[in-house]
Amino acid sequence: MKKNIISLLKITTTLCLLIGASIIANAQVGKKLTRKPKDESSASRVNPVITSPAAGSTINGPFVLVGKAEPNTWINLYITPIYKLPASPNGKPVLVVSTPRHKRQEFRVKADDNGVWQSSLIEVMFDSKVSDRRIFVHLTQQWGTEYYESKNTEYLASPKLIMLPGKMP
Repeated sequence: MKKNIISLLKITTTLCLLIGASIIANAQVGKKLTRKPKDESSASRVNPVITSPAAGSTINGPFVLVGKAEPNTWINLYITPIYKLPASPNGKPVLVVSTPRHKRQEFRVKADDNGVWQSSLIEVMFDSKVSDRRIFVHLTQQWGTEYYESKNTEYLASPKLIMLPGKMP
């Protein structure tokens, strides 16, 4: 019983010391940590966006992208066709011939004084054997030393966008 009283006294004393130390530590006044305010010049910048055609819409043929960005800056457009190859019944890979209209395309356009930009005519074609045809568009813009990127904008590709076989010369 004597050991229990002594250990209870030690625990109580330790607890009182900890509470006292925490009160003293909270009472000290010092410079509080605060976040730096954002640079107002970069907060007003316009990240590049596509305004037409709307994301998720179906592309039926050659198309033009229109968007907004920081006025008088250059915008880089990256158009990537995405698709699935057909499964081969014998397990051998299926040969899909790629053409320049079937690969990733890159364009560079300049925003006007109002920040509006427009791409040239874009044509994306797919092999008739592929499925799940989609088109991803990604934008980048450089403003001085700052670099802005957009998220991938996804479009559905119509079944009309297929490459027709040509005649061999």
